[in-house]
Amino acid sequence: MSRWSSLLVLVGVLLNAVVAGADTAPPLSLRILSSHTLNGTAGDYVTVHGTITDTGDAALSDITTYLSLVDTEAKLPVDLEDWSAEKGQYIGSMGVNQTLPLDWKIHFVKAGNYSLTIVAQSGAHDLPCVSPVTRFVVLPKVNLNPANVLPVAFLTPLVLLLLLFLATRIRKVEE
Repeated sequence: MSRWSSLLVLVGVLLNAVVAGADTAPPLSLRILSSHTLNGTAGDYVTVHGTITDTGDAALSDITTYLSLVDTEAKLPVDLEDWSAEKGQYIGSMGVNQTLPLDWKIHFVKAGNYSLTIVAQSGAHDLPCVSPVTRFVVLPKVNLNPANVLPVAFLTPLVLLLLLFLATRIRKVEE
């Protein structure tokens, strides 16, 4: 075997190993459509609207989508157990250029600054596909009656005034 043919065989083996071992993301496009409606107050419920589109040349199967939420102040991922009952949505299969809606109802649990992405994984691909990041703010809930102090603060002076009025009436009746 000549040196050139040995070199070509070696290059072919290396290219085959690189192509076979290459991790690929599915040809999907993910978008969050409701980025302007995500701001709110702790305790609010909002709906995250998004879309998923198959941008490849072939149909995809075994697709699952889910939300990823990060507290940008604490620099930690947020456990969606309290925020959303539907963490993931199984799509199944999609045709070429097919677009499907994605909706998640989430509950703003804690005030702070957050970033949100939609992640999609296809069973035939090694890497997930991720939407652009959407940032939003959850404002703290203002409580006008912390620790139920308001009834005591209003009723105590009223009870005292009533007692003074009754004492004055009783005194006038006795005279």
